[in-house]
Amino acid sequence: MPRKTSIPPVPNEIHLLADQIGDFIEYWGFRKIEGKIWSYLFLSDKPLNAEELMARVKISKAMLSLALGKLLKYDVIRKAYPDRERHQAYVINPNVIEVINNVLRTRERQLLGKIFSSYLCAQDASLKGVTSNISRERIEFLGQMVTAAMALLDSFVSLKDLNILPFQEVQFAPSILNPSDSRSSHNKD
Repeated sequence: MPRKTSIPPVPNEIHLLADQIGDFIEYWGFRKIEGKIWSYLFLSDKPLNAEELMARVKISKAMLSLALGKLLKYDVIRKAYPDRERHQAYVINPNVIEVINNVLRTRERQLLGKIFSSYLCAQDASLKGVTSNISRERIEFLGQMVTAAMALLDSFVSLKDLNILPFQEVQFAPSILNPSDSRSSHNKD
Protein backbone atom coordinates (compact mmCIF):
# COMPACT_ATOMS: atom_id res chain seq x y z
CA MET A 1 0.00 0.00 0.00
CA PRO A 2 1.52 3.35 -1.00
CA ARG A 3 2.29 5.61 1.89
CA LYS A 4 0.19 8.72 2.17
CA THR A 5 2.13 11.89 2.90
CA SER A 6 0.65 14.99 4.36
CA ILE A 7 0.88 17.98 2.05
CA PRO A 8 0.77 21.30 3.89
CA PRO A 9 -2.00 23.65 2.76
CA VAL A 10 -1.14 26.71 0.68
CA PRO A 11 -2.86 30.02 1.49
CA ASN A 12 -5.39 31.29 -1.07
CA GLU A 13 -3.25 34.40 -1.62
CA ILE A 14 -0.43 32.18 -2.92
CA HIS A 15 -2.84 30.35 -5.23
CA LEU A 16 -4.05 33.71 -6.56
CA LEU A 17 -0.46 34.89 -7.12
CA ALA A 18 0.43 31.64 -8.92
CA ASP A 19 -2.69 31.99 -11.07
CA GLN A 20 -1.77 35.54 -12.08
CA ILE A 21 1.83 34.55 -12.85
CA GLY A 22 0.38 31.73 -14.95
CA ASP A 23 -1.64 34.31 -16.91
CA PHE A 24 1.52 36.37 -17.48
CA ILE A 25 3.61 33.37 -18.54
CA GLU A 26 0.85 32.40 -20.99
CA TYR A 27 1.62 35.62 -22.91
CA TRP A 28 5.17 34.32 -23.39
CA GLY A 29 3.90 31.28 -25.26
CA PHE A 30 3.87 28.83 -22.38
CA ARG A 31 0.73 27.34 -20.93
CA LYS A 32 -0.78 28.87 -17.81
CA ILE A 33 -0.27 25.61 -15.94
CA GLU A 34 3.49 25.82 -16.59
CA GLY A 35 3.57 29.31 -15.13
CA LYS A 36 1.72 28.12 -12.06
CA ILE A 37 4.13 25.21 -11.57
CA TRP A 38 7.07 27.60 -11.85
CA SER A 39 5.43 29.93 -9.31
CA TYR A 40 4.97 27.21 -6.70
CA LEU A 41 8.54 26.01 -7.22
CA PHE A 42 9.89 29.55 -7.00
CA LEU A 43 8.00 30.35 -3.82
CA SER A 44 8.80 27.06 -2.08
CA ASP A 45 11.63 26.95 0.42
CA LYS A 46 12.34 23.35 -0.60
CA PRO A 47 12.15 21.24 -3.77
CA LEU A 48 8.64 20.03 -4.59
CA ASN A 49 7.83 16.53 -5.82
CA ALA A 50 5.11 15.50 -8.28
CA GLU A 51 2.57 14.75 -5.55
CA GLU A 52 3.01 18.20 -4.01
CA LEU A 53 2.80 19.94 -7.38
CA MET A 54 -0.32 18.01 -8.40
CA ALA A 55 -1.99 19.01 -5.13
CA ARG A 56 -1.07 22.68 -5.48
CA VAL A 57 -1.86 23.07 -9.17
CA LYS A 58 -4.83 20.66 -8.97
CA ILE A 59 -3.92 18.66 -12.07
CA SER A 60 -3.51 15.02 -13.02
CA LYS A 61 -0.21 13.19 -13.13
CA ALA A 62 -0.36 13.10 -16.94
CA MET A 63 -0.87 16.87 -17.18
CA LEU A 64 1.94 17.45 -14.70
CA SER A 65 4.26 15.17 -16.63
CA LEU A 66 3.67 17.10 -19.87
CA ALA A 67 4.19 20.46 -18.17
CA LEU A 68 7.33 19.35 -16.33
CA GLY A 69 8.72 17.99 -19.60
CA LYS A 70 8.36 21.36 -21.31
CA LEU A 71 9.77 23.31 -18.35
CA LEU A 72 12.74 20.92 -18.18
CA LYS A 73 13.27 21.15 -21.95
CA TYR A 74 13.72 24.92 -21.74
CA ASP A 75 15.74 24.61 -18.51
CA VAL A 76 13.21 26.76 -16.67
CA ILE A 77 13.22 24.19 -13.88
CA ARG A 78 15.66 21.48 -12.91
CA LYS A 79 15.58 18.13 -11.19
CA ALA A 80 16.56 18.57 -7.55
CA TYR A 81 18.11 15.10 -7.52
CA PRO A 82 19.53 14.46 -11.01
CA ASP A 83 20.88 11.03 -10.08
CA ARG A 84 17.50 9.49 -9.31
CA GLU A 85 14.26 9.11 -11.20
CA ARG A 86 11.92 7.77 -8.53
CA HIS A 87 10.65 10.27 -5.98
CA GLN A 88 12.09 13.17 -7.95
CA ALA A 89 11.59 16.74 -6.84
CA TYR A 90 12.04 19.95 -8.80
CA VAL A 91 13.51 23.42 -8.31
CA ILE A 92 13.67 26.51 -10.52
CA ASN A 93 16.72 27.44 -12.55
CA PRO A 94 17.92 30.43 -10.51
CA ASN A 95 19.70 32.07 -13.47
CA VAL A 96 16.93 34.18 -15.04
CA ILE A 97 19.11 35.44 -17.90
CA GLU A 98 20.02 31.84 -18.77
CA VAL A 99 16.34 30.86 -18.75
CA ILE A 100 15.37 33.72 -21.05
CA ASN A 101 18.28 32.94 -23.39
CA ASN A 102 17.32 29.25 -23.51
CA VAL A 103 13.75 30.08 -24.43
CA LEU A 104 14.81 32.64 -27.03
CA ARG A 105 17.41 30.32 -28.53
CA THR A 106 15.28 27.20 -28.69
CA ARG A 107 11.85 28.62 -29.44
CA GLU A 108 11.96 32.10 -30.94
CA ARG A 109 15.05 31.38 -33.08
CA GLN A 110 13.29 28.34 -34.56
CA LEU A 111 10.17 30.40 -35.27
CA LEU A 112 12.22 33.08 -37.02
CA GLY A 113 14.01 30.37 -39.00
CA LYS A 114 10.66 29.04 -40.23
CA ILE A 115 9.53 32.55 -41.16
CA PHE A 116 12.78 33.13 -43.07
CA SER A 117 12.35 29.84 -44.93
CA SER A 118 8.79 30.84 -45.92
CA TYR A 119 10.07 34.27 -46.95
CA LEU A 120 12.60 32.63 -49.31
CA CYS A 121 9.78 30.61 -50.92
CA ALA A 122 7.63 33.75 -51.29
CA GLN A 123 10.59 35.65 -52.73
CA ASP A 124 11.18 32.86 -55.26
CA ALA A 125 7.51 32.86 -56.27
CA SER A 126 7.65 36.63 -56.65
CA LEU A 127 10.73 36.48 -58.86
CA LYS A 128 9.08 33.83 -61.06
CA GLY A 129 6.02 36.09 -61.43
CA VAL A 130 3.73 33.55 -59.77
CA THR A 131 2.29 36.08 -57.31
CA SER A 132 -0.31 38.64 -58.30
CA ASN A 133 -1.11 41.83 -56.43
CA ILE A 134 1.92 41.23 -54.20
CA SER A 135 4.63 43.86 -54.00
CA ARG A 136 8.12 42.49 -54.63
CA GLU A 137 9.57 45.46 -52.75
CA ARG A 138 7.50 44.61 -49.70
CA ILE A 139 8.55 40.97 -49.85
CA GLU A 140 12.20 42.10 -49.97
CA PHE A 141 11.65 44.50 -47.07
CA LEU A 142 9.97 41.75 -45.08
CA GLY A 143 13.07 39.61 -45.67
CA GLN A 144 15.26 42.44 -44.39
CA MET A 145 13.11 42.73 -41.25
CA VAL A 146 13.31 38.99 -40.57
CA THR A 147 17.07 38.98 -41.16
CA ALA A 148 17.49 41.94 -38.79
CA ALA A 149 15.34 40.23 -36.14
CA MET A 150 17.40 37.04 -36.41
CA ALA A 151 20.65 39.00 -36.10
CA LEU A 152 19.35 40.91 -33.08
CA LEU A 153 18.14 37.73 -31.42
CA ASP A 154 21.43 35.95 -32.14
CA SER A 155 23.45 38.81 -30.69
CA PHE A 156 21.24 38.92 -27.58
CA VAL A 157 21.42 35.20 -26.83
CA SER A 158 25.18 35.10 -27.44
CA LEU A 159 25.73 37.31 -24.39
CA LYS A 160 27.29 35.23 -21.63
CA ASP A 161 27.11 37.68 -18.76
CA LEU A 162 24.94 40.74 -18.87
CA ASN A 163 26.75 43.81 -17.57
CA ILE A 164 24.25 46.00 -15.77
CA LEU A 165 26.82 48.64 -14.75
CA PRO A 166 25.79 51.01 -17.58
CA PHE A 167 22.18 50.83 -16.35
CA GLN A 168 23.28 51.60 -12.81
CA GLU A 169 25.23 54.63 -14.03
CA VAL A 170 22.24 55.93 -15.99
CA GLN A 171 20.26 56.36 -12.79
CA PHE A 172 22.47 59.37 -11.99
CA ALA A 173 21.58 61.19 -15.21
CA PRO A 174 18.80 63.32 -13.70
CA SER A 175 21.20 64.91 -11.19
CA ILE A 176 23.76 65.54 -13.95
CA LEU A 177 21.15 67.20 -16.15
CA ASN A 178 19.71 69.36 -13.37
CA PRO A 179 19.85 72.99 -14.67
CA SER A 180 21.02 74.36 -11.33
CA ASP A 181 23.95 71.89 -11.36
CA SER A 182 24.94 72.80 -14.91
CA ARG A 183 24.84 76.55 -14.11
CA SER A 184 27.03 76.09 -11.08
CA SER A 185 29.55 74.05 -13.08
CA HIS A 186 29.63 76.77 -15.79
CA ASN A 187 30.18 79.45 -13.16
CA LYS A 188 33.19 77.53 -11.87
CA ASP A 189 34.88 77.59 -15.29
